[in-house]
Amino acid sequence: MGILEVLPREHIEAWVRAAGGRDWRVELVDYPFGTPTTLGAVRLYGDFGSLFVKVIRGYRHWPGMALMPAELRTQALASDLWRYEADLYAGGVGALLPPGLRLPIVHAVTDLGDDHVAIVLEDVRVTDEPWDSSRFARAAGLLARAAVRITRADALPPSASRVPAAMLELFYVSRLAPVELPAWADDRTWAHPLLAPWEKELRSDLEALAERIPAILDRLRSLPQLMVHGDPSPQNLLVPVDAPDTFVAIDWSLGGIAPAGDDLGQLLIGLAHAGQLAANDLPALRETIVDSFQAGLVREGLAIPRADIAYGLDGGVLLRSTFTAVPFPRLSEPMTAELATLVQERLRLTRYLVDIGLRLPT
Repeated sequence: MGILEVLPREHIEAWVRAAGGRDWRVELVDYPFGTPTTLGAVRLYGDFGSLFVKVIRGYRHWPGMALMPAELRTQALASDLWRYEADLYAGGVGALLPPGLRLPIVHAVTDLGDDHVAIVLEDVRVTDEPWDSSRFARAAGLLARAAVRITRADALPPSASRVPAAMLELFYVSRLAPVELPAWADDRTWAHPLLAPWEKELRSDLEALAERIPAILDRLRSLPQLMVHGDPSPQNLLVPVDAPDTFVAIDWSLGGIAPAGDDLGQLLIGLAHAGQLAANDLPALRETIVDSFQAGLVREGLAIPRADIAYGLDGGVLLRSTFTAVPFPRLSEPMTAELATLVQERLRLTRYLVDIGLRLPT
């Protein structure tokens, strides 16, 4: 079911009237939303300006639910975790964020029925200036300050996990173990003409790294923990055109507490996934954001060793990004220059992440 099918006209008209408008048109947002609970988004335009409408859905509507292990599937279907982002916007997180970081204005949270909820948000006008090292540094420092403040107030929704590294473990057991690791272990994967030249360089290291994941998870559980955004890639830290030194944090991912530094993994990787940063750009950027994150913690009166922050970043990015960087579904497409370029860059990214993972002590 598409997003336009679950957005009744009467709700749209009510949101437009509340914004002071009468006339409107709707435009689909072309963005690869990756979370199971996101159906999609639209923009509403009219004499009132514009609104951004995101629709979240219950797990039972997610096409990938059948791929989850049976026990996790049962737990997800019985829960209301899919409402997490709506619950967060309705809670007190926004009032705790440090100057320079804010939530978008929330105009409405509307239950559409049948386990669908519309979140009507400010349509933030963003700058087209590219991210540079100073912007990454500001973002990392603000994420640290926000994490300390939210953790001290225990301000995430009740559904957020309070178990150390639980969301990383969930990603491992629900996606890596049943889907990604078997794909990497399959001879047919390495027979693909774009992957075959990399088999000698990558395959054995990926296998060795996969075997280390349980021990790395144990180490991550023992680190200092903070409440996190969950997915603060640059794409989810909007830079307003009228305040380009600030950020608007959107797309809060189902989370809770995680190792300090965990959020930095998505900050580091986001633009590389989008093809806007090369793998060679990442080592220096990693050092910058770890330093800035630690400085942000200190500003909030919290001292955490730099080595622990770096491990939190590296362990999180290992779990979330190393085995998922190559877009396996696209390997069945006809060969094109665009696909070849994408896969080669993602393989270089995988090589960089594998090297980080293999260096992690356990």
